[in-house]
Amino acid sequence: MARFQWMEAPEKVPEEKIAERFSADIVVIGAGHAGTAAARAASENGASVLVIEQQSEEKQWILGVGEIGHINSEWQKSHGLPPVDIDEFVNDWQLRTGSRSDYRLIRKYAENCGSAFDWFIEPLTEEEKASIHPMLTPPDPAFSYCLNGLRSWPGSANMGIKLQDKAVKLSREIARKNGTVFFFDTRACELTKENGSVTGVIARGKDGRYLSFCAKKGVILAAGDYSGNAEMCRDLLAEADDLADDGDFTGHGWDGSGIRMGVWAGGRLEPRSHAAMGGNYSFPGFDLIGSTAVLRVNCHGERYSNEGFGTHIFAAFPGARQPNGMLWGVFDSTIFEEVKWQAANHAVFDYTDQKETEKLLHAMKQAAEADGKSVQIMDKAGAVRPLYCADTIDDLSVLLFDDPEDRNRFIKSVQRYNEICDLGKDPDFGKDKRLLHPIRKAPFFACGNRKDSHKPGGQSLKILVTVSGLLINEFQQVLGQDFEPIPGLYATGNCSGCRFGTAYTTSLPGQSISIAQTLGRVLGMELAERGKKSGK
Repeated sequence: MARFQWMEAPEKVPEEKIAERFSADIVVIGAGHAGTAAARAASENGASVLVIEQQSEEKQWILGVGEIGHINSEWQKSHGLPPVDIDEFVNDWQLRTGSRSDYRLIRKYAENCGSAFDWFIEPLTEEEKASIHPMLTPPDPAFSYCLNGLRSWPGSANMGIKLQDKAVKLSREIARKNGTVFFFDTRACELTKENGSVTGVIARGKDGRYLSFCAKKGVILAAGDYSGNAEMCRDLLAEADDLADDGDFTGHGWDGSGIRMGVWAGGRLEPRSHAAMGGNYSFPGFDLIGSTAVLRVNCHGERYSNEGFGTHIFAAFPGARQPNGMLWGVFDSTIFEEVKWQAANHAVFDYTDQKETEKLLHAMKQAAEADGKSVQIMDKAGAVRPLYCADTIDDLSVLLFDDPEDRNRFIKSVQRYNEICDLGKDPDFGKDKRLLHPIRKAPFFACGNRKDSHKPGGQSLKILVTVSGLLINEFQQVLGQDFEPIPGLYATGNCSGCRFGTAYTTSLPGQSISIAQTLGRVLGMELAERGKKSGK
């Protein structure tokens, strides 16, 4: 009996309803980052490939904001970035995930992500390649390579959404030139099996006809995440479900159909609580000052955490456990010095990007001229957050808190924080002394985010996408209930598990896209090579 209702397999499509049949070495479900990379790589290595994608080609939406986090590419080398030690990188990853990720899989990613990025941008023009910005490069001397035992590295590629999407589509065209056939407006329904092996896919086209796709070497599930499926989110994101009392905390990704098909075929899910971007943390400052470790206070004006513990996600876990209400990030006019001490991770403020710097300067200027009113800052996800400015901390307290006792607590929190900064040691929360910057130079600012377990919002008990899925091994084979590989079935990208822990916490921004592209490419190459030596 299935553990959850969504695990119940639907009735199989009757054989007589199959209108047309196709056959290839490899069948890929999903034409996003992972699926397209797998198709291109497999086709470049001589395999015949069929790709099934439920979206239309004209309106296809591809996840990502254009940040692709990787190490040791020729592109990075050309920008003067030194090589990253693979052992250090992978061990840091395992530390972040509590060793929940598969070491062999992550090492494969680390060893191949640089060449995968060079391969991904290969079809772009030289002008387009030159427009890609290496984030946090050159890093300021204050750059935090290691905080609380967790490491980070500069040099993620920021190519913007439009160029990212163009590069994905150029990879698609390369695959097409190599003979790959893409079936858009076609929804995969079920996997076919013979003698315990997955042999193909049944899908439904836009016209309602059922199509059969036979896979000689394997079926790759690359259909994305399940953040658009509220039932799966409630069942699998156990920690987020426990923190959000009601309201919609789901994301803007996919419906989990690829993962569900894998389960229906006998695949095993990785253990809960699953990892996602968001859902179990909350913090102020996102998309304005990024992960800068400024003083954070809750709705009662009290400091509640080490604001810079290793990575902004770990530092933001305590925010999800605060009383419902506003969380505030408090800083002064020296913020452009303070941002230089950030670790590189998801949501970092890139002080080497002139656009990001100008955006913060503009917001601070608006707030200073707002005469005590809030300036509403909209982030990349469309969430709006307030920014206040005042000439004194006392005045700022009046803008942030209605209750006189909360104002008092806030003023005392700032005073205490300044004492700690002067001391150079944080006995209250153990914050790294390099991140202790006093709040004394007027004007003073506070950026806010509402934490509400009854009404989840952007980056506060609300998720972007999920990054967990089916249990796989280092060859990305889906494991069955007995933890043995199911012959012929593979999962990559956000259909797969074994990559992250209980949250998406990274050593450089953009690793979700990078690992999807890299492991998708590796899987396509490995499957294409399978059987060549034996002549099969």
